[in-house]
Amino acid sequence: MAIPYSNRYTKLAAASIVAFFLYYLAISNSLLETPRVPFQNLPAIRDDAHRLPTADDFLTHFEAVMRAPGMTIAQAKAGCNWPDEGKVNFQFGPDYDWAVEDRSDWELRKRRNQWHRFMRNGLIPYAPHAEQFQGKGVVIVAGDSESMKRVRVVLRALKKLESKVPVELHYWGDEVAQTDYDEVMEMWDDIRFNDLSAPHNLFKATSFIPSPKFPNLTLPNYSFKTAAMINSRFAEPLLLDSDNIPVIAPEELWNSETYKEYGSVFWPDIARTRPQNPVWPITNTACRMDEWEQESGQLLVDKTRFFYHLQLAAWFNNEQGSYYAGFLLGDKDTFRFAWHALKTQYGRPSRWLTSVGTLAPEAFDKKDNQYCGHSFAQHHPDHSDGRVAFMHGGLLKTMDPKVMTWQRTRGGVYQVYKRAPRDEDKEYNMDVTITGDAIDYWKDKPEGTKAQWCTRFRDVTAKPLEEIIPGGFEQTFEDVGGYWMLNMTHQRPH
Repeated sequence: MAIPYSNRYTKLAAASIVAFFLYYLAISNSLLETPRVPFQNLPAIRDDAHRLPTADDFLTHFEAVMRAPGMTIAQAKAGCNWPDEGKVNFQFGPDYDWAVEDRSDWELRKRRNQWHRFMRNGLIPYAPHAEQFQGKGVVIVAGDSESMKRVRVVLRALKKLESKVPVELHYWGDEVAQTDYDEVMEMWDDIRFNDLSAPHNLFKATSFIPSPKFPNLTLPNYSFKTAAMINSRFAEPLLLDSDNIPVIAPEELWNSETYKEYGSVFWPDIARTRPQNPVWPITNTACRMDEWEQESGQLLVDKTRFFYHLQLAAWFNNEQGSYYAGFLLGDKDTFRFAWHALKTQYGRPSRWLTSVGTLAPEAFDKKDNQYCGHSFAQHHPDHSDGRVAFMHGGLLKTMDPKVMTWQRTRGGVYQVYKRAPRDEDKEYNMDVTITGDAIDYWKDKPEGTKAQWCTRFRDVTAKPLEEIIPGGFEQTFEDVGGYWMLNMTHQRPH
């Protein structure tokens, strides 16, 4: 029997709607997921990608990485199963909204596809610029008057170590005073300045971007470090914070077995990354219990191999503020997760960091809060070495000059250290945090003395610093002008 026209029209319309809906779903999924190709034609993800000889040799590997199935938040979280997460030091603790809640798998697919599109369409090609990058050298981001005073300390330390390493200072706009420029140029034979705001830079950075969480607030753009690494003339730059004093000559690091194997060295921070942090599945990486967050006071990378990896780290910094203001804490971990995203191993020192600081005289050998760790001692990368390589005084900047003067008369600011009892076991969780110190143990402290921030290594006894740095570090700190903040005058090195 013939179907009435009206029924035929209704069924045709319904079929059209269903077909359109299925087509819409297919298009939507194609926007969120990388297009698939037949299994037999897929390139392979290389377990030894870190050994590829040049940046362009990674391109096939990258394609395999981006065609791999996407990880869910549940799969990423399953990588970490600490018995008691309350005893693990995560980013600033549970009272801060640093990626505590699970994100939807839809958002994770969307964000994965964003960085995939960048890798396919936004990279600066390596080959046309390969000749721009030559040799090894130290890269420091600094420019304002205070940071330039710290740079002088670093240069004096390098001279004391008899290092001849070339140095670059990267800054923004007109922040470098002429007097600072002139004095620093006199201090080092091979030193150059680079203005990151100038048009000649290969990678363009910006000075400020809006905060994704607070629209009326602008945050300093942490892309300066990644921009400096990419724009540096060095093929193998060692990034160094201006408040990070070398303890051994940097030339030794390029010769380390760890660097020779991996072409990179990333040093650890004191916190772990939460299992539910969306950056794990966004980068298709299961949470790792053997990994601390990254501390970018020092960073060593072979650009001839990892030029594109640095660009992804820069993209996380420069284009996606939510990564460092919503998932991560500053620029530091964008390096680590760029390497994770691109499934490339990176070099790590065998030892975890050591806390270094002061101790009230009457508190020696006690496990109480009269210890104040203000610096991180970071170590030589190789297991066979393990010496302290850097003294990064990140929290020393918070010390009130009155307190610093007082401590200086009582043995100095570099007195003691605290080290994890199993500092080569990367899964071992030290009871560590950063808290305020009101310096109540200074009975006659002047009115108005400010509290300071301190790293606390609980349940560990402070020991004399001379045990791990022969001769200690206080005299070196004096010799290189570390107390400049007390308005001391220093004779320039000849």
